[in-house]
Amino acid sequence: MGAQISKIEDTVHELYKKTWPQAWYLAPPFLASLGAVGYVGYAFAQSKPIPSSTNVSFLHLLGVAGGFGISFWITAVHGRAIQRMLTRHEFATVQSQLSTVYFSSSAVFAGLSLGSFLLRHPTNTWSKEATNLGIALIIALGAAELNSLVLNPLVTNLMFDRNNIEFLQAAKTSDDIERLTRDDAKYRIINNKFNLFHSLSMASGLIYHGVQWYHLFFLADKCLVL
Repeated sequence: MGAQISKIEDTVHELYKKTWPQAWYLAPPFLASLGAVGYVGYAFAQSKPIPSSTNVSFLHLLGVAGGFGISFWITAVHGRAIQRMLTRHEFATVQSQLSTVYFSSSAVFAGLSLGSFLLRHPTNTWSKEATNLGIALIIALGAAELNSLVLNPLVTNLMFDRNNIEFLQAAKTSDDIERLTRDDAKYRIINNKFNLFHSLSMASGLIYHGVQWYHLFFLADKCLVL
């Protein structure tokens, strides 16, 4: 069964590569992030709350469950696990593919959470409690979009630039990397930029994950005691 699923995935991927335009503004992750902003913009424009419904509640819970689940896995589990199993360059290749999906998915989940909240609670009806949650969800969406549209592409390109120099210089050990950092000015500049933008990306990701914890606590406070 697993082999059949893999074949289907490979076929879909090959079809995508052959038929889908390669322009950056048509890339699925970019379109997903843009769609999240569009959905929030539509919800923000509503001045009257829509009636409570299972569909809106489902979208809201999907947003927080998906956002928390994916950010917890990436933050607490995935990175540490594969770092121990892969080489430096293999890890970079995996991360370049995974991070694009992760950050665009985070933006979609954040858009679902904020958009569904705004549909039920337009900004002109916000109480103090709703304002706190609304601001938190806006911050989460901003952090996800910043990573998806700006920081992740920068970090990925700098990572591959750095890896190319390491490959050409046959730098494989930590001592080789230290030598490159000390003696190669171009490598040092790229490495410093990578560290800067990677740190900003990590901070943005932690902010997003922190909002998911707050959101879960907020919802738990509204639930009946079990």
